[in-house]
Amino acid sequence: MGLGLLFVFILAPLFLFSLLVSVIVIIVAGKEKRVAASKAILLIYAIGFVSLVLGIAALVVLSTILYPMDVERDDVIGTYRVDKLMFAGPQADWQHDHFRLTITEEDTLILESKDDRGRWNMFKRPIVQVEGANSYLWKFPTEGDSTVHHILVNTPTLHRQQWDFYYAFRSPRFGNVFFRKE
Repeated sequence: MGLGLLFVFILAPLFLFSLLVSVIVIIVAGKEKRVAASKAILLIYAIGFVSLVLGIAALVVLSTILYPMDVERDDVIGTYRVDKLMFAGPQADWQHDHFRLTITEEDTLILESKDDRGRWNMFKRPIVQVEGANSYLWKFPTEGDSTVHHILVNTPTLHRQQWDFYYAFRSPRFGNVFFRKE
């Protein structure tokens, strides 16, 4: 909306005014200087057009760099692992080896946890979309459900970055556990 108003009320009138001034300059210049005046005006318009295109390209690049990505539903669906680099160390390595997370097409979150015997146990929770959010956000229908795995007690927070995103689950045993999509 803002760029449209800028174009309609500022850029278009300035362009039309500059065209009017250019025509007047060419007419007033006289026969012998008309060609030189026309070339100068065309050069000014070419420089202005190139500057406008470069300015728009710079704004697109800046918005891509400065603003976090919009997360869509297709981005969220998939398998996640604990991010070992977020807080590197033995605890992160252990969590990475013992937990996997999957968000399915059926709007279910599945946490796989490896026990002391090396067997994988599955814990499932349904998820629902949060209405009115810019990005695809979801939550657990019941918060604080103590009957599920301690990592899945509360809805995680989504942290968006320029090129990717990750989830932070608040665990009463581990603090924050960070999952990033594989």
